[in-house]
Amino acid sequence: MATPPEETPFVHEMRTRCHAEGSVLWVRDGELGVFDPEAAQKIHALNFSDLTLPDKLADLLRGRRGSPVSWKEVRTAWLSQLRRLSDAEAVARLAARMSELLEERLDRPLDWVWVAQEVCSQALVPTVVTGLKPTDVSRVLRDQTLKLTQLLAIGPGRDTLWQELRAIWIQVGAGSAVRRELRGRATGRRPRQLDLADPIVELLPVLGMDRAVDAVTAVLTAIAGPPGAAATCLLYELTRRPEWAQRLARELSPLKLEDFYSAPTRVAPVTHRFVKETLRMWGPPMFMTRLARTDIQLEQASLKTGQRYYVSPYLVHHAPEHWKDPDAFDPDRWLADAPHGPCSGASYVPFGWAPTTCIGAGLGTAQLMLLCHLMCTRYRLQLSAPEEVRMMLANVALPLGFTGTLTRR
Repeated sequence: MATPPEETPFVHEMRTRCHAEGSVLWVRDGELGVFDPEAAQKIHALNFSDLTLPDKLADLLRGRRGSPVSWKEVRTAWLSQLRRLSDAEAVARLAARMSELLEERLDRPLDWVWVAQEVCSQALVPTVVTGLKPTDVSRVLRDQTLKLTQLLAIGPGRDTLWQELRAIWIQVGAGSAVRRELRGRATGRRPRQLDLADPIVELLPVLGMDRAVDAVTAVLTAIAGPPGAAATCLLYELTRRPEWAQRLARELSPLKLEDFYSAPTRVAPVTHRFVKETLRMWGPPMFMTRLARTDIQLEQASLKTGQRYYVSPYLVHHAPEHWKDPDAFDPDRWLADAPHGPCSGASYVPFGWAPTTCIGAGLGTAQLMLLCHLMCTRYRLQLSAPEEVRMMLANVALPLGFTGTLTRR
């Protein structure tokens, strides 16, 4: 029998109270836990029905209202660009960057929580903004490391004033790097690029530079954590389930790379099921906190503007009333006739809820499948002490003692 995961006090409290009190409950004064799939879907849709961006900084300083800009305009521009960034050639470049980063980490024992984070986030940086000078790349990576340190923390802690000031300084440095790149492209001093920053250049006249920088840095923040956390859990499952690793290797080894890059979910269905089940079991984050942007009325409770609510992909994915044997890791549950049965819609939300669903869901799935391909056909991860590896549920699902050496097959 698999050892149940360890839990931080908050995760344990929420899971226990959810089972005892119901899936919509007051966590504490003014903070509502919404862990029912349909209720979570509804509150998110109500809270983000108005996706108007805040005014430009210049307008705020002058005390005037600017021209309203919908976040949907930015998302639409990004989704159009992502279609170009998800073709076979772009996916092949992503695979090459991941392989290069893994090659740099061969033949020495490493903490694979950090390796997975570094490989995934650094490989994705050029997808968000490419063409940066080396010093600006360093600024962006320093900011990512800071965010990862905060995300991977287990116990409660409070930064000192010096740490808070240092974090602000690092964030300002990353924002400045993005600002220089956007300004350079807008003035023609730097070339246009195939990345997610480029559509923002087109929107500069309506966004203004401050909102434009915020948009790009928001995506850089999004790739510094969740993709690597999901990749860590994928490696965790591959190392503890050799029979599945062999199934994936049998499927992936004979594939032509050009076919895999162009349509990974179609040509590698077993691998796709393995990725989907990993995201269901451990998909980050454990909890998300949101501020009510407007008064919200649910059947079970109501929120006033400014109050907070929690949603939890983890609790939704492990609800026994919606999933059969929810704590069993079974990629074959995603087969149409599986006894565990697939559960979709509001009960499967590895990339969040509409209307703010992660724009990179398709690319994120492809990256995890690329990692499966690399680890099952090209590399081998030998754990230092497999019996000591255990799962901790903190800000994200976090394998502890997950150290080992990567070698070529």
